Amino acid sequence: MKKSTIVLIAAIFVLVIAGVYINVAKELAVNRSKLPEKVIASKGYQRWITNLKNKELDITSDEFRLLEENEIYNTKWMQVYSMDQPGVTDKYNQTIEQHQNLNKVIYSPSKSQFIDYRHEERDGYHPNEVHYYGLRDTKLVDARILDCSVRANCYFDRAFFLDNDVFVISEVSRNISKNDLTAPDCGPSEECTYTFKVHVIDLNKNSRLVYESKPFKTVLDNLIKQL
Repeated sequence: MKKSTIVLIAAIFVLVIAGVYINVAKELAVNRSKLPEKVIASKGYQRWITNLKNKELDITSDEFRLLEENEIYNTKWMQVYSMDQPGVTDKYNQTIEQHQNLNKVIYSPSKSQFIDYRHEERDGYHPNEVHYYGLRDTKLVDARILDCSVRANCYFDRAFFLDNDVFVISEVSRNISKNDLTAPDCGPSEECTYTFKVHVIDLNKNSRLVYESKPFKTVLDNLIKQL
């Protein structure tokens, strides 16, 4: 076989591989921009989105788009203890027991972790902060896993675990930036423009993907009564 023929075949092979790679990369990028299928297919999500539709909110799964990605572990807002430390096991067992059967406190399938998203002052946390507490391997993690903008009238309305490593928290808030000081005030008793955000948190990957719906107008105080 001539050298020129070999070079041509090699060039074609490289182009084919490159084309496949680009197509796969594009497909992954498109998929990543939308809510993950594992979220949409979960019972927790289906209950949430069905409830919104029943309340005549025109929110669909297809409209959510990736807004941002953040890391979740922050030493400023997290405490980690070894279960071998004196008193840690007793404190852990007591805390796990105390939060049983509380509204807006959701446990993992293993029952060894919980998410506390109550819209009230509790355990040193504010209404706009989500408290994560639980075992990760041999460590106890106690963390403010998520917060939202008080200025945006934010409210965490639902949370659920997909498995022991991944959970989802939904938020409704005004579609303004936390750092935007020029946006006009609009209180929860007034009609304002809001969006829903779906936070997909993966503890193993130290990742929080935030997906946002299209904007809509509502009076938050009235909406909360329906959620």
